[in-house]
Amino acid sequence: MIRIFLVWALTAAPAAARDGCPELVSTATLAQHISKADVAFSTMEENEFRTARWTAQRSINCLGEPIQAGQAAAYYRMEALGSFLDQNHAQTVGFFKSMLTVAPNYMLPDPMAPAGHPLRINFEVAQGSMPTPGRPIQRAANGVIRVDGRVGSEFPVDRPYLFQHQLDDGSVQQSAVVGIGVQSPTYSTARGLQTSKAGRRINASVTQVKRAPSSQAGFNVPLAATAAVTTAVAGISYVVAMSHEARFNDTDTARSELPGLRKKTNAMVVLSASSAAVALTSGAAAFVVGGTF
Repeated sequence: MIRIFLVWALTAAPAAARDGCPELVSTATLAQHISKADVAFSTMEENEFRTARWTAQRSINCLGEPIQAGQAAAYYRMEALGSFLDQNHAQTVGFFKSMLTVAPNYMLPDPMAPAGHPLRINFEVAQGSMPTPGRPIQRAANGVIRVDGRVGSEFPVDRPYLFQHQLDDGSVQQSAVVGIGVQSPTYSTARGLQTSKAGRRINASVTQVKRAPSSQAGFNVPLAATAAVTTAVAGISYVVAMSHEARFNDTDTARSELPGLRKKTNAMVVLSASSAAVALTSGAAAFVVGGTF
């Protein structure tokens, strides 16, 4: 089973010198790891998915810049799918809740999880969950505390969340994925509670995220890339499925091979449909959550 470690808290350190971090990681690199995990999930390559997911998880530790809300949603989606593969349904629901908090318009594709499918049930449980009041965030002595890619006012208590402490100079001092019931990482505090407007005191020239031209406003490049890749996967999977079917129907094929070919054909057909659904959903999500990048 794929193991999940939900909390990594790092203390302040010079750039590229944090414990366990040979270099600081950009959010673009994190997005690449998430995309690789998405593709591996679609192609049912468990080892590749495990590697990409683990790399994405470890990248959170070493982020050198603030993650944005759309990237947080993509990360939560990856973890929800990974938790489902682990047969950890409670954690699957938790990560779906996190994803839906950031991207409430996300719809789970029917081909990937038809009615009654356990993944669909997990998703619907997350959709129907009532939000629980969080724990107020104490002001930071330096900078702000970000939750789910935004300056936050409370720490969630009923779902996992992405924690970051961003200093006044725009640098990120620590990042962590915090699990349900786990204490948030410690930081130097000041009097009072943080509000969502606290980020205004950080230099806008440091924290402002570059956006695409107005003709592409709200377009999420990592999710669009995932859509493009999974579209290709869907096509390739269909071709492979037809190849297996041809061998199955070939009178020269040994009878001992037939059960395996039937299984592979069915798997490739499901994969093709699921990949197409992922591509469609990722393409739509690129616009749904893109504006939050």
